[in-house]
Amino acid sequence: MLRRATSTAKRGFTLIEVILVIAIIAGVVTGATFGLGAVTRARLRSSAFKVMSAARFAYSRSLTQGTTTRLVFDFEKNTMAIEETATPVTLATDEQLEADPGQAVDPWDLARARLEKPLDPVRPSSPFGPITNQRGTILKRYTAQPVGDGISIQALISPHETDKRTDGEGSVYFFPGGLTEHAVIQLNDSSETVYSVEIHPLTGNARIHNFAFEPLDELDDEGDVEDSI
Repeated sequence: MLRRATSTAKRGFTLIEVILVIAIIAGVVTGATFGLGAVTRARLRSSAFKVMSAARFAYSRSLTQGTTTRLVFDFEKNTMAIEETATPVTLATDEQLEADPGQAVDPWDLARARLEKPLDPVRPSSPFGPITNQRGTILKRYTAQPVGDGISIQALISPHETDKRTDGEGSVYFFPGGLTEHAVIQLNDSSETVYSVEIHPLTGNARIHNFAFEPLDELDDEGDVEDSI
């Protein structure tokens, strides 16, 4: 009896036991991976809603205050800010300014600079500043803020940019009277999942696409649009 018990205690795992352990480990790993993916997608979706809300605010601000408002995206810092100016602005290309494409300038400053130094490149400063309250205090919630934890700005597509912007700073402009640009802001996470925020040029409304949408893309009838307002 003693020999039989010792022999039983020393035997190894059976094939069924090994398979069962492997299946349990695989299930745990799969569940953890799925859970992590769900968390990152939730963060990406939240960031897309944040951009969409900022666009809606900028549109409403320009409409009610009579100012030109813009969303400013910093690709290096992955931040977004809202700025405005009461001065009429001109969106000029690099051929016009010999400066950064799409720079917004005060047209009067531009004219004065050309009169004063007709042979020099014209590089006027931007008239935009941070959003303030009636007492002139800067509202920090509209200054540069991260678009989201672990979320990056992948690209900005707008009519005043000659190419898709993927670095530096880019802006989307909202003009008095309720007009804006047909722009797309693409965001991605650590898994390279991409969400796109598309801004409508006439209404200022925005919608979220759960892929790298570009203005020339055509949506199918199966509802590739994730959300809309």
